[in-house]
Amino acid sequence: MVHRPADSRLLANLLSQEKDYAKHLGTFLDHSNASLASVTAYASASSPESAQVILAVAASLASADDALRHYAAAVDRWRDYLKGLKALEDEVGNIMRDREILVTRLIKASKPTSHSSSSPTQSQTSLASTSNSKLAAAQTELQACEAHLATKELELRVHRSALVSEGLAQRCHALAECGQRWSEAGRRAVLALPLPFVLLHRY
Repeated sequence: MVHRPADSRLLANLLSQEKDYAKHLGTFLDHSNASLASVTAYASASSPESAQVILAVAASLASADDALRHYAAAVDRWRDYLKGLKALEDEVGNIMRDREILVTRLIKASKPTSHSSSSPTQSQTSLASTSNSKLAAAQTELQACEAHLATKELELRVHRSALVSEGLAQRCHALAECGQRWSEAGRRAVLALPLPFVLLHRY
């Protein structure tokens, strides 16, 4: 079986960028929450008619933020998929390095043991027995490593498929839901405005 070592640099770069993206989403939501608090506070000092409109619009804005918060949670779940994939890739890489060590050990064990022609027959027999024992042990270790590697490579392929079919799909669905909820929040906010403006900007 030919084993191709995974180059995890692209995945590491993706993880780094998604971490920054999630961080900025969180910062945006924090600022938005502070902004909404200020809008609500401003409404308390407005006339009853204006306050009613401002609070209704603020409620719609809060709903939009909640939708974005759900999308941000989907981004975090997507990042968890990526982290799991990175951990598996690292594990497979470590197993492949162990495999190279075991292959080298097997090659050494398979080479004939040198001995002088004057050595007693019993000593030659003992050397051959030791050599065969080392060879058998090296073969057993390599076979076990190959089996473990095959299992982890299969697990890695399954996780890569799930990354798209589950992780990315969940993020896309959350994005679509966020967009729909933003559209609904915008309509509610417009309908909360004075009637002339609503008639001018029909939704």
